[in-house]
Amino acid sequence: MRSRRVVQIRRIRGWLALCAAIALIPWTIFLGLTLPQGYTAQHWQLTWVGFDVLLLVFMTATAVLGFTHHHLLTLFAFTTGVLLVCDAWFDVLTAKRGDLVVAVLTAALGELPLAAVLIVGSLRIVRLQGPPFSRAWWPVPRVPRVRLRPADE
Repeated sequence: MRSRRVVQIRRIRGWLALCAAIALIPWTIFLGLTLPQGYTAQHWQLTWVGFDVLLLVFMTATAVLGFTHHHLLTLFAFTTGVLLVCDAWFDVLTAKRGDLVVAVLTAALGELPLAAVLIVGSLRIVRLQGPPFSRAWWPVPRVPRVRLRPADE
């Protein structure tokens, strides 16, 4: 039995996430209309190296947690997968003409397949760790069976 406080905290978190998603809609439209086509970034090297170091830390942690069968594996594997998708996205979209083919191939043959394995695998682990009744949402919600009675009954 869940306490009222836990239910209340979950409800507040849900509303916060919904409000943030709604607020993101006009912000995204604003950015789409106002951002310049090109931009000279400050700390470009630090940005990319820092992101790759973060990705390296999460990949290493995912491997270690996987080898040790640690319960935090799913969290780190899912996060690593999301970081790989972000890395592929920015690699492809910021590539110069001469680098575009390498960026697309790296994304398509390396980053995105690995991300899919990590994300789908972590979702499967979460599904299998939960109680049997929580499995109904994966991969497609189950439709309850309704027994139809003949009209003459």
